[in-house]
Amino acid sequence: MDQVPYDWIITILFVAIIVGLIVRTTVFTPSFYDMNEGFYGGVARGAGVPDCLRTLPEASELLSMLSSRVSGYPSEGSADYREFVLILSKLACLKKDLLSPSGIVEATRHQAYETAHDRVPVAELCGMCLNQTVGARDLDISFATWRDRANVLMRKLCTEANLSESDVVKVEKLFGTLYDDVYHLSTSKCLKTDVSKQNNGDVSGYLPENLVNRREYEYKYGGVSASGWNGAV
Repeated sequence: MDQVPYDWIITILFVAIIVGLIVRTTVFTPSFYDMNEGFYGGVARGAGVPDCLRTLPEASELLSMLSSRVSGYPSEGSADYREFVLILSKLACLKKDLLSPSGIVEATRHQAYETAHDRVPVAELCGMCLNQTVGARDLDISFATWRDRANVLMRKLCTEANLSESDVVKVEKLFGTLYDDVYHLSTSKCLKTDVSKQNNGDVSGYLPENLVNRREYEYKYGGVSASGWNGAV
């Protein structure tokens, strides 16, 4: 009588168990999509002043010219200085989110709303930009408000820091460079390329589709229109 090949049976059973475990793990384990978490351009906060420093290095150079001129003043305790830093942080973080491959609002969501220079929260504006639902007029208003308020704060800070005329010109040039950079990027990312599809935020009359091809109502009863007016003044 032939001997039963127990070694082969045990080997086959072991391989079958391993294959079954692999198949079970593959079938019942949920698949997760690869998601970029929005860390493009480094961390948003904690790397320096302003926030999103690596995205807009000109902002750091501008602040160093203002804060280092007078010992301790203007300092972080100055309300004008803090607000100016906040505007630069919003511009830098908006650029960071618009360039991020993740396509999510990440850096701008940490920026506080300030009534002195915000028309809408910058995170909300960024979300509308990513979805291309913001109008050109609304975008221009937000940027113009940042620019105008920043110019007022810059003039005050330059006076407090006792900057020379050449340094003031350099500060203004630095701000103009970084502002134009973020503004042009925003117009290219936020607005639809087809101008006819852009929402300009203008209010206009609306004619329902079912009335487009209807002719004008001209019927009069006894020389008087339906409203009772005969045209006489």
